[in-house]
Amino acid sequence: MPRNIARLRYRLPPAPVSFEGIKPTQVRLLEKRVGQYVVRQSNPRHLKLQTVVNPKAKPLPTAQTTVRPIKPYTLRDVVDPEGTTKHGQVIYVFRSIKTNQIIYSLQELLDVHHLAQLPFIGKHSVPAQLRPDEWTPHCVITFATPEQGHNAFRKLREFRKLHEVSWHKTNPGWTQMKKEERIKKIMDQRANTSADMAEVLRLQEAHGEAMTVALQEQREKVAKFMDEKWQSIGTIAEAAAAGGGTTNNVKWLEHEIRRLTEKMKMKHLQKEEDQKALAAARASHETRLKRVQYALRKTEQFKALQAKLETQSAPAREAGAEAKLADLHARIAALRDALENPDPTRSQEHLDVDADLLERHTKDASDLEAAFVAKEQFESRDHHIARSVLPAALKKQLPTPYTLDGVTLMWADMKDAMYAAGAWPDAILHETLPVNRARDATAFLSAEEFEIEKRIEVGSILEALGQGKVTESEEDKAALYSELAAPAPEQKTGILGMLGSKNPFKSRSASA
Repeated sequence: MPRNIARLRYRLPPAPVSFEGIKPTQVRLLEKRVGQYVVRQSNPRHLKLQTVVNPKAKPLPTAQTTVRPIKPYTLRDVVDPEGTTKHGQVIYVFRSIKTNQIIYSLQELLDVHHLAQLPFIGKHSVPAQLRPDEWTPHCVITFATPEQGHNAFRKLREFRKLHEVSWHKTNPGWTQMKKEERIKKIMDQRANTSADMAEVLRLQEAHGEAMTVALQEQREKVAKFMDEKWQSIGTIAEAAAAGGGTTNNVKWLEHEIRRLTEKMKMKHLQKEEDQKALAAARASHETRLKRVQYALRKTEQFKALQAKLETQSAPAREAGAEAKLADLHARIAALRDALENPDPTRSQEHLDVDADLLERHTKDASDLEAAFVAKEQFESRDHHIARSVLPAALKKQLPTPYTLDGVTLMWADMKDAMYAAGAWPDAILHETLPVNRARDATAFLSAEEFEIEKRIEVGSILEALGQGKVTESEEDKAALYSELAAPAPEQKTGILGMLGSKNPFKSRSASA
């Protein structure tokens, strides 16, 4: 687990509200439960976006693999709500709202160790500590593979370092500025960040083409070598299985090796030239025997694995297997949503049934996905047994070529992309980072308005539960607004406001 994620303050989930077990006559209790449910549902979970780790949070115990279910709302929840991306596949870029300094991170939260990215170029150029109100999300870059993300991360940090320490080469006019103004200019990396990203993506696009050519050449060499090697292995195995000839007969080769070993012990064959001739003949037979045994063993392994893959891929070869997998994923998503936001009218037994059903659907989906993988290996005949005949030079897999397909940039302010206008590759997709989506979709009410809306919602829920029509009319709503909007009584100020209704200075005997 990354060291900054281990310092999050995880919260326990609230206890679920349930209407089960309440008798129809217990109207007050039901109304209270419904009120609790309305208050909970009206409180949005994701309003405050956390950008900095909590330094006061207690670290998780060592070797702990399970975490509490609820964690702070971070950029990862915005960019990757399902949590499917791997480490390095997403680069989070943060900007200081005071100095426009840029920090690149492979985690969704900033920690103190990220300040080491900023070089010291003058007084107050490196913050003494990370303040959550000073750092805001600048953009997020998502790549197709973690390797490509790590490559871009290194290049972006190197380019920013050059901007910060070699500024006199690109901007020689800054040497005439005052020191304070020059430091502000150097720290402002907002425009340079966009230019650096465009250049890094352009370099990766060119490098990806070269990687694609190299990978295609290796695949052609591998396919050619495997075809020739397996053809040779198949020929030897067929001849050995048929038992024809002597050079491919295992029993005859073993007999000849034993016979030559005994001849080497005979007294009249102890001359050096005789021993060399017998040893060479025995070595030739041993080499041939190993080759025949290897061919037979590999053939059996290949046939056994192909039969196993054919059996495993049977569900994927059925009609409608892809539609079935998509339906399972849809059901899993619906069940997870139902369990994360339980309906209070449902009992715990129904929730347990949903949990069991979710577990079964998850297992079925994983089994079907494994069947599709087995189907692909069975049809392409590309698995570990088939590749075991390759030499070490061809066994080494080349990295996945870099590609700009699927690379997205999500900007907190789309205007920042204009700093590199005309330099972005055509395949790059620019989007808006919806960091304030939940806040924009939330209606903020005053205490009086919230109380009115709460009563209206409680009444509608009680009516839906069969408790009769208890919703307020328009006259009742107007009276309720006027009652709650009435001015509060004037509060006492000063020392009198701090005192209670009783006089603490009045003696007990006097009051008696």
